Amino acid sequence: MDVLLLSADLATSSTVSGAAARCGVSCETAWSVGDILEKAKALAPRLVVLDLSTPGVDAAVIVPQLRDLAAAPRRIVAFGPHVHETRLAAAREAGCDEVVSRGRFHADLDEILTSSTRDL
Repeated sequence: MDVLLLSADLATSSTVSGAAARCGVSCETAWSVGDILEKAKALAPRLVVLDLSTPGVDAAVIVPQLRDLAAAPRRIVAFGPHVHETRLAAAREAGCDEVVSRGRFHADLDEILTSSTRDL
């Protein structure tokens, strides 16, 4: 599995899924915080994308749990509205590999998906 997205937003899921298809990478969406770890364990994604606008998302809790998985993701990218400076900073502090504003995420989506899932 290439990409696992955590987002409760249907438009975001559709956008990321469409970009993944365009880039030739597989993508699955976890719709809730409770769903992300189970799907990550089962699917062993290379990239996990966290939508910080998803209700209940606490990067300080989720990121360490993802990193502790037997097949931990290669990269964790988080994004959220630029006005949510505290959430973005908390995601950086929690150890996300990349933290960007929602606008930057959408502008760079293809590059984020392909560079994070390319075989090293």
